[in-house]
Amino acid sequence: MRALLIDDEQLVLEGMAAYLQVALPDLSVDKTSDLAAALQWAATVPYRLVLLDWHLLGERGLPAQGMSVVQALRRAGSTASILLVSGEDPQRCRDWVDRLGLAGYVPKSASGAAKEAAIQTVLDGRTARPDDDSQARARAAARRGSGEAQPSIDALRQRFPMLTERQAEVLAVMVQGAGDKQIARTLDLSPNTVRTHVRGVLAAVGVNRRGEAVFRAVSGSGDA
Repeated sequence: MRALLIDDEQLVLEGMAAYLQVALPDLSVDKTSDLAAALQWAATVPYRLVLLDWHLLGERGLPAQGMSVVQALRRAGSTASILLVSGEDPQRCRDWVDRLGLAGYVPKSASGAAKEAAIQTVLDGRTARPDDDSQARARAAARRGSGEAQPSIDALRQRFPMLTERQAEVLAVMVQGAGDKQIARTLDLSPNTVRTHVRGVLAAVGVNRRGEAVFRAVSGSGDA
C-alpha cells in the first residue's frame, strides 16, 4: 500500500516519513516538496492515500492553495484518498473536507500518534476528524503492541548517552514529525536555538540527517 506525502517544508517531510516508516511499516511512503513532481507521480502511481499540506509553493515559488492542488490531483487521474494536513482553523478545515470530498484532516501541529491515527482512520474507510481520533489512537497503540513509537525523554537519553536533556526534548518532538517552527513553539525556544539543538542531536545520535535521527529514535536503534 502506497502513500504520497506533499509538503514544501523539507524538515517536516523527513520527520513525518521516518515516523510513518516505523509506525505503519505496511505503508510505503513517497515524499516530495515539488508540486509538479507530486502531480506527475499521482498520475502514474496508484496511491491509496495522499497527505497534503494545504499551503504549498507552486510554480516559480508562487503560493498554491490546497483547493487548486486537490483539483489538479483529480485531473491527473488520482483516485487516492486525500488527507488534509493544515494549521488552519479547524472549522475551515472541516468545511474544506466537506466541500471537496476529502478523506479528512489532521492539524499540522498534531503529534505523530495523532497523525498515525488519522491515517489509519482513512485506511479503514472512515473520515478523519481530530475530535473523533481518541479511539483511533487507542487502536493504533494496540496494533503496535508493546512497541512504543514515541520514546520518552529518559529512554532517548539512555539510548543515546551523548544527548543533553534539552536535546532529548527536541528529539522527542522531532519524532512527532515536527519542523523547527513547531519545535520552537512546543518548547518555547527561538528558531535559532532549535537549529543549534538539532545539530547537537544529529551529532549525539551519530547521523547526518534529521530523518535518520527520527528513524533511529523510533526504531530503537542506538549505541546504548
